[in-house]
Amino acid sequence: MAKIVHEQDPQRRLLEALVVDNRDLGRLEDLLGEFNLFEAIGATRVELRHSDFLRFLLDPGENHGLGDYFLKILLKRCLAGTAGQEISAIDVDVADVSDAIAERERWGIDVLVHSERCRMVFAIENKVDSDEHHDQLNRYRETVEREFPGYRKVLIYLTPEGDEPSDPERWLALSYVTLDESLRSTLEARHSTLGSAVATTLEHYAAMIGRHIVSESEIARLCQQIYRQHKDALDLIFEHKPDLQLDLKTVLEEEVKKHPEFIPDHCTKSRVRFLDASWDNDPRERNGSGWTPTKRVVLFELANDAESLKLKLIIGPVDKSDTTGIAFREAVFACSQKYRQDFPGGMTTLAPRFTTILMRELVKKKDYESPESVPDKAREALSKAFQHDLPAVLKRLREVFSSGQSPDGT
Repeated sequence: MAKIVHEQDPQRRLLEALVVDNRDLGRLEDLLGEFNLFEAIGATRVELRHSDFLRFLLDPGENHGLGDYFLKILLKRCLAGTAGQEISAIDVDVADVSDAIAERERWGIDVLVHSERCRMVFAIENKVDSDEHHDQLNRYRETVEREFPGYRKVLIYLTPEGDEPSDPERWLALSYVTLDESLRSTLEARHSTLGSAVATTLEHYAAMIGRHIVSESEIARLCQQIYRQHKDALDLIFEHKPDLQLDLKTVLEEEVKKHPEFIPDHCTKSRVRFLDASWDNDPRERNGSGWTPTKRVVLFELANDAESLKLKLIIGPVDKSDTTGIAFREAVFACSQKYRQDFPGGMTTLAPRFTTILMRELVKKKDYESPESVPDKAREALSKAFQHDLPAVLKRLREVFSSGQSPDGT
């Protein structure tokens, strides 16, 4: 009897090609399936846990057996090739910082390391999934200068990709790539002298960074390779993948449209922007440069991130030669400083490009543990913001937008 052959759906063939005899996918599953202590305790992207462990490694007096080796190798990698710093990589190399003390959350600083013998102090602000806020880098710098007079200092802004800090002249950008390289170099150089428990812990931490934070890991390479080879199948999967951010974007846009006094601006999946309609009567508001296509300068923004929702009011950039635009930015910022109680969470220094003058958390990270509840929580929080937060802000900003003058009348 002849075998009956059914024509197979093209999309089904794509999915079968992805999962049948795919060595790269098998290797990826093996890597992700390996036991990792830090994954087991849920510390993959928790800033507090990363800062805790980093403090432990950077303290020469801890029982890891590294002394000041890891502290020095990380600092030297961070300082290599820099200019204008109070401490150089050579200074660190020849220094004896074995007396250094590493502290957590001293004056709010994530990790603070100081050596009385060498009169050196190192401050690290660690960001994994959050952004710099509350003008914190400027405040931390002032604190270090006040509390450690006469000490030479290095200020470090640690992020997954080595993002530029708001004050790049005083703060050095450090990436988790460099942290990962420093860990692996330390393991290679000191493995024979480390206790087995410490060596295993360092290996697990380095592996966890490579899997979840560093973008140039074997896992990242495999993911890219699999995607290139099976793009159509993966795009099909992504097309049908639940997407809370995209769903929430729709909710946020609908909520903004319920208020005709506001005008939507350029939106993305992670950023929903809008402004008060009266602001558009001021020509200075349409004089921006390098932000949204509408060239507006001052915008409300709903920061719709993977595990948080925040309401922000942001002063965007203008052309450096635009004296009117610069004066407008200064006037809006001065208004936010004059009425600080109505602009909670805002920065206290006007940055050259983007300055957040109001920031309020609408949905907390813990609420994302129940994704189905997030849209309703967002609607409720945004409704309260429209009723209470925004009217006060708009009332204050009338001094700038209606008169064309700064709050002090100039």
